[in-house]
Amino acid sequence: MNNCGLVFLIASTIAGIYIGILTQRPVSTLCDSRKCPFCYGTDLCRDVEDERISLRYRSFSDLFYNLFSVKNVYFGEYDGVRVVLKKLGHQDELDRIERTTAVSEDIVLRSMDSAGVNSLKTCDREVGVSFLTSARRRFDLEQIWTILQVNPEPLMLHILENGSWPVPHLYGACGFVIAEQYCGLSLNHFESSPWHERAFLALQLLEAAVAFTHKHNDFRVYLTDISPDNIAVDDDFNLYFIDLENVILKQKLADNKTVHYSEYFAEEDFVYDEAQVCRGSVSDHNVYAVCRLLLSRRAPWPMMANGLLHSPPPWVTANHDELFRLVEECVDSKEKLSRFYIAERLMELLKQVNQ
Repeated sequence: MNNCGLVFLIASTIAGIYIGILTQRPVSTLCDSRKCPFCYGTDLCRDVEDERISLRYRSFSDLFYNLFSVKNVYFGEYDGVRVVLKKLGHQDELDRIERTTAVSEDIVLRSMDSAGVNSLKTCDREVGVSFLTSARRRFDLEQIWTILQVNPEPLMLHILENGSWPVPHLYGACGFVIAEQYCGLSLNHFESSPWHERAFLALQLLEAAVAFTHKHNDFRVYLTDISPDNIAVDDDFNLYFIDLENVILKQKLADNKTVHYSEYFAEEDFVYDEAQVCRGSVSDHNVYAVCRLLLSRRAPWPMMANGLLHSPPPWVTANHDELFRLVEECVDSKEKLSRFYIAERLMELLKQVNQ
């Protein structure tokens, strides 16, 4: 063996040992549960200690995440089921969390209103109170306060846990790590899938947009960071919204007369006015975002290039021209037709082409 071969062998051996050590380290080394009760939770700590939850990788991408802590996201298994382990923030964010010896409901509500907590927007104090009441069914007040300082995703997953919502299941937390369902590859990976598969995903996107707006008993949930990276697709082509950090919450009222219509600005990639979204009793924000960012042929970079429904088969183009016309009307309707009406018609058409 020449010198180059020997060097390569030694380097490969060292790299293999290094990878083995890092990927097999206990999950407990990530959790930092000593800082509880000011953490995300403790309901999974016993399972972490018993090593029922472990770091595992099934692809090079998983390995890369586990080695280099990309976005503080790791891949693992919980009793053999694939899970995603999230620290929800970068380490410097976790280090900067201000500790306090006492937390009250008023402190938590004021933290929800503060400029520093800018990923979860509550339209008014009433919705904040309602949200806090719901969150306390699962989380302690100290945990809610801590989560709000970093990333509200666990709280959002909690209020969406009842019903068939297209979001991951939250298994629980230990210290500064949550474990949630692994939902598959990001939507970007399906940009060139067969057209009928993409049409099925488009149908689910519209159904989700309408559901987040109308389905919850107490809240209207407006997603403000809809992108292909934040949506996953499992092996059965079920679609999930896997990043629920950026949300506007509106109290659901019986009065649906005041509809907020999202304005399209050709010169802007995507803009919205939080105050206007909150002012209406209901907003078409979710439907507009899905049409504008994921379905339209004018979807801005780096969203879904040419729209998820690009390159349709000739028979679809010939028989379902209305489908593509309505997608563009959903983005920029000159007559300002109800986007909810457009969404319903689009879903009907997509179900037809998927039969």
